[in-house]
Parts: sequence; C-alpha cells; structure tokens
Amino acid sequence: MKSIIAGVCCLAALSGAALAQDKAFKYPSWMWEEGQVGAWHKERKAEFEAKNPGLKVEATVLSPANFENVITTQIAAGDVPDLMPAYTNMLAPLIDAGVLAPLDDCIAASSYKDRILSSIKFAQKDGKTYGVPLTMSPQSMIVNKDLLEKAGVTSVPTTPEEFHAAAKAVKEKTGQWGYGFPNNMSNALFPYLQSMQWVIGLGGDWSKPDGTITANDPLTIKGVSWTKRFLDEGLSPKGLDANAIRTMFAEGKVAFIFDGPWVIGQVSTTNPDLVKKVDFTVMPTPTHAAITGGAYYTIPAGSKRKAEACQYLEIINAEPAQRAYVEKLLQIPGTDVKLSPEFLAKNPWVGQMVEIAAKYPGGLGYAPPGYAVDAAEFRQIVSDHLAKVYAGTATVEEGLNQAQKALETWAKTR
Repeated sequence: MKSIIAGVCCLAALSGAALAQDKAFKYPSWMWEEGQVGAWHKERKAEFEAKNPGLKVEATVLSPANFENVITTQIAAGDVPDLMPAYTNMLAPLIDAGVLAPLDDCIAASSYKDRILSSIKFAQKDGKTYGVPLTMSPQSMIVNKDLLEKAGVTSVPTTPEEFHAAAKAVKEKTGQWGYGFPNNMSNALFPYLQSMQWVIGLGGDWSKPDGTITANDPLTIKGVSWTKRFLDEGLSPKGLDANAIRTMFAEGKVAFIFDGPWVIGQVSTTNPDLVKKVDFTVMPTPTHAAITGGAYYTIPAGSKRKAEACQYLEIINAEPAQRAYVEKLLQIPGTDVKLSPEFLAKNPWVGQMVEIAAKYPGGLGYAPPGYAVDAAEFRQIVSDHLAKVYAGTATVEEGLNQAQKALETWAKTR
C-alpha cells in the first residue's frame, strides 16, 4: 500500500514538474540584474506574462563574461532557450553551426520591421535573418571633465599626442589615473577590444577581409605601442578588468576611458553628482573609429515556443519601449525612434553619441576581418601575445612578430 501511495505521489510530482516545464518560457540573459537595464527588461517580461496568462518567463541570469561558453554548452546538452540575446561576436559561429532559427517570417509580420537599424545585415546569411538588433551603441571616448579642469587641461584632446599629454597632466596634477583600460588577460575579448580602439583608430586592423594576417603590420605595432606607453609611464592602472575600470571611472578616479554609453548610465546611478561632468565624444585617433559591438535577440532553432518568442520581440521593439531604452538607459536600441526635445536638451551627449554611431562605426562585432566564425580563437591568440608585451617579457615588435607566426599557423589548420 505504501509503495502504491509513494508511486502515486511520485507520479503527481513528475506530472507537476512536467506541467511547470510546459508553462515555462526560457529566457537566459546577462542583463536581468544589470541595474536600470535589468529593470527595463523586467518591465517587458511583466508585459509578456500579462499577455500570456499561465506562461512564466524563466529569467535565468548568466555572467556576461561566461555567457557565450555557458549558453553554447547548455544548448549542446539539450537545454535550449526559447529566446536569448547573443553578443555580435557570437552570431557568425551560431549561424554557421545551425543553432539559430531564421526570423524572417517573424520580422515580416511585425510592427517594427521598418524601424530596424541597418546593423541587422550582420545577422543575415544566404538571404535569411537570424537576429534582431538589441543594441548597437558605439564605444568612443568618455571624459571626466572635472579631472581635466583640475589638471589644467583646457580642451578635450583630438589627437593621440594631445590625449597622452592630457592623461599625463591628470596623473601628475591630480594623482588620479589619466587613462583606464582593461589589461587583465583572463578574458581575451576585452584586451583585444582595447587593442582595436588603437589599431583601427590608426587605420589598420589585425587581419584583412581576404584572411591575410596583419598582426605585425606597422599600424598594428604603432597601435599596441601607444597602449603600452600608458602602462609603462604609470598613466594607466595595471591588471584590472573592464568592470573594475568602469567602477573606477564612475568613482571619479579615471579621466578617460574608451567604452560604451552604459558607463554613463553606471555613473548616473552610482555617482549622480559626477554625471554632469562626463561627456561622450569623438575618439582622439586619426580615423575616429568607434568600435561597435552590441548584441542581438535570437530564437534558437530548438525553441519550443517560437510563436511566443516572436510576440516577445514585438513587445521589446514597440516604439514606447524602444524610446525608454534610450531615454532611461542612455543606449542606442535596435530600432530607430524619435527622442523627445526635452530629453535631448537635458542629455546633449546622447545626440553626439547618435552622430558618432552614424559617422564612425568600426570593428563591427569585434570580429577580425575574414575570421568572424573563429573570432574567439583568433582573439585568444592575440591576447596571449599582448600579455607578454604588457608584462614586458617581449617588446611590442617581438610580441607581434610571434603573434603573426602563431596566427598564420593556426589559420592553416582551421
């Protein structure tokens, strides 16, 4: 009798679990708990659940640093989300592996199809579309004008030489850091991204569209030399990751960083008195390239709720929600929206950010030209050799000559 009761209980428990699973909408993201960004996404989640009674969004939080590895591992194991964001650099490998579902029918039936930014082209292959832009905010120079004033710097630098002089003046006259950038090599993406700011800013890149490796090209050497100069002269902190640098900037301890507008959102949340002295402006490099990454909304091919996922995208990309994305989060959303004059008057730098995004987009997706599918491996090789350069165990030329050979060897075996 006890065994029968136990069996019934177990069956009931299994049925309850299966029912709960059947009513689940899986949506993992790195953004659920990111301050105002998380709040914006939770508002969209609430609207979706209100329109789908009984359907519960599983808002799983994954670390941004490990999101790509964790999500691809989970999908390979059969734990497939119904909707998920993907960094731009993730798109090509996911599309190539057949992980993502085409969204063309979903987009064609949407109210936002005519407002989608041209960056959607990056999510297209063989006439099909596999992602809807989430955000494509440019990364440019962010300035603490308060530190510049205290250091006697009277104008925002527009050349590498002026930038170096300003960073040096800040360090010498205020004791704060002139320029902060991630040089902790535990996550290859961020040191590689930092190198792009200078290398592409000088007119070069790490490779060419035809696959030619240019790690030891004179422009690459010059770009990395500029970066190392700030470390060697004690103008930049050593060994810190991107989050630590952003926190230091928000605390008023760094004069310049090259990053996205989300940093200003962080400043406005944690140090509102400083935000009035912060500006988002053009890069002080010859090309003014604003490295642009961002992310896309995607629906995995194995999703069991593709129709509901399309409905979720409709909610996310509704014009009021997209306007709030700009005016509350201070980031460029995935669609074109008209901003209020009152907002632009209060936040003039946002208008400048939009102009920078239109004029100087560069390094889209953080992908080396010709190596979009294998970008992660390419970036890791570069970062391994940058680590030697930054540590002083190799000169810039020695380290980049070694990187050239390593990349050429790797490229032959891919």
